[in-house]
Parts: sequence; C-alpha cells; structure tokens
Amino acid sequence: MNNYKIAFTFSMLAEGYESDDPDDAGGHTRFGISKVYHPTMWRNGPPTWEDAIAFYRREFWNKCRCEELPNGLDIAVFDAAIPSGIDDAARWLQAALKVKVDGVIGSKTIMAASKVRPEPIIRAVTISRQQHYATLAAYKKYGAGWFGRSLDCYSLAMANVEGGAHVNA
Repeated sequence: MNNYKIAFTFSMLAEGYESDDPDDAGGHTRFGISKVYHPTMWRNGPPTWEDAIAFYRREFWNKCRCEELPNGLDIAVFDAAIPSGIDDAARWLQAALKVKVDGVIGSKTIMAASKVRPEPIIRAVTISRQQHYATLAAYKKYGAGWFGRSLDCYSLAMANVEGGAHVNA
C-alpha cells in the first residue's frame, strides 16, 4: 500500500505553511522547505504545494525507500527524516532492526524490516528520535513541539499497521 499521501499530509500539518523564525537556522521556509538549505526550490519564488509534494517524495520518501518498508514503519521513518535528516532516520531504523548501522537504507535493511513486526521498530525509532531531540541546543525552545510531533507520528504509524489510518489536525 502506498502511504505517501498519508505520511506527506501528516508531515505538512506539522511543518506548517510558512515560517521565518529568527532562531531557526533554516530561515524562511514554506511547507518546511528551507530557503537556506534548498535554495533551488526557491529559484522561481516560494515553493508551491505541488512542488512540495514532488520534493518530499523525491528527497525523503524515495531516498528512505519508504515504499519498501512495512505499513506504519514507512510513515515513522519518513517523518523522522524530515526534521533530522535521512542519515539519522536510517541509523535509528537500523539500530532498531539490529543490522549494520551505516545511515543508508539498503537491501539488507529493507529485508530485515520485512521480517519483523513493525510495532516495536516504530516504537524504537520514535524513542531514538526523542533522545536525539533532547541533546539539541534548541531543545528548550522547540522540544515540546518536537516531542508532540513524534508522539502524533507514533500514533499514526501504529494505527496504520492495523490499517485504517487517519490524519487528524
């Protein structure tokens, strides 16, 4: 089942429409796409909704090989990669699967993920994500939001394992 639409919609609810927080190194963002880190996405002005759909599929969903992950785990890995990076999300997944941790979701990681129940892996990825947030300098300002997003993602991912997932605003 292709869960991209569910994962993307959830992540965009968390990312918001537009932001220019002076304390955020990413600077001006639209749909979570930073003008600082992704200037080519801003070349012709702010990214559109259609740009965001294509960007997140290409840069996160596909690079994390989410289409090949079990239902629920795909959502957890995708949303973890957006604020923390693909490498971190891959490492958290690999550590939970007890495979070589190299930050690249390759065929061995995909195979290991296909052989386990996704629920404990989703939980482990979420815990690793939260532990990471707690080490960041900006934790005092943004930590509550980061934790809330990770818990909401956990709930969505777990509901998706059983099917019948819904995105609640």
